[in-house]
Amino acid sequence: MSDAFLSLLCTHCAPTLSGVKPACIFTLHKENIPGWQTELSSCRSLFSGNGLRLRVLCGCRRHLVIMVYRPALLRESLPERRAFLQACGYPVSMGTGRLLDELSRRMRSAKAGGFPHEIGLFLGYPLEDVTGFIAAGGAEYRCSGCWKVYGDVEQAQHLFRRYAACRKRYLAMASSGLTLGEMLAAG
Repeated sequence: MSDAFLSLLCTHCAPTLSGVKPACIFTLHKENIPGWQTELSSCRSLFSGNGLRLRVLCGCRRHLVIMVYRPALLRESLPERRAFLQACGYPVSMGTGRLLDELSRRMRSAKAGGFPHEIGLFLGYPLEDVTGFIAAGGAEYRCSGCWKVYGDVEQAQHLFRRYAACRKRYLAMASSGLTLGEMLAAG
């Protein structure tokens, strides 16, 4: 795995890689990762034995938006969010895979109908923060970090620190020469 791709994963997905967060997303700029198809294939293979999945949500000639997620954590986090997702038109009775299919469809058509801000629910953001963001159009938030906070500031800041610690740990492991497989084994 190239250093550039590993750095992307560690920078943007460490909380999910470490099992703290159900999902993370990042943008892969194809010109910056030669052999990106091979990188994704290798990553998928490695993830399959570690309770992780990689999914391309959308893409174009130059970029891909990629989600790294833990299916078990995502399934656990969605029940309290299902009513909101259903109100947004998601097929909540069809399972997590079908919800991700719908999210992907909305991401691909975002230029025409606006960005699907409910993605925050898949990324583990608190429901109150996602609904607050949508209602306020991104304004009037109480604080911001990994997302804009409309609800419990103290809890959000705790999570921001926890996610930053995961990122720091994974980047340190990468700098010390560990492979992604070794990092996942280390937790």
